Amino acid sequence: MTKNDVARPVSVIDLNLLPREQRPPDVAPIAIALGVAVVLGIVVLVPLGVRAHDARQRADDAEASVAATDGEMRALESALMRQRGMRSELDATEAQAAALKSEQAHLQGGARPLADDLAQVWGWGYAPIGTSITLVAGTDTGFRVDGTAPDPLVAIAFADTLRQRGGFPTARMASFKPAGNGGGEFSIEVVR
Repeated sequence: MTKNDVARPVSVIDLNLLPREQRPPDVAPIAIALGVAVVLGIVVLVPLGVRAHDARQRADDAEASVAATDGEMRALESALMRQRGMRSELDATEAQAAALKSEQAHLQGGARPLADDLAQVWGWGYAPIGTSITLVAGTDTGFRVDGTAPDPLVAIAFADTLRQRGGFPTARMASFKPAGNGGGEFSIEVVR
């Protein structure tokens, strides 16, 4: 080559000897790039679609869980309101019971209930052998116990036992009426 020679542009010479009908079709580079882009898009979008489907499924499950939890919360709130209502009723009833007990204690003068006093008279084996109780009557300060005893000393012992072991402040024999067989009828006044 000489200096005067002009450089010719390089040209591609088609050396394909097959006739045009049997040659593979000519594909433009843009078509190849577009095909590669479509394949890459599919490769990228399919996993994203799967992830989106999974995310939608989890969101639906979460919404169902929230709906169930909301229902449970409403039921719990309803039960709590019922419990609070019952608690206020119970508090009112307990206050009434306390007021009634206070009134009972005031009316009894701070003494124990009459049922407990009667258990002391008839129970616990305080009545000596041969003694029988015929009447228990209330008085202003307590009650009166009438009965029969084999002798006056047994009736006095019964009154002492009621005072010492029965827990009464005062228990004294008020009267003793002798009967023909050596025994008699007694009357013991008990202060509560």
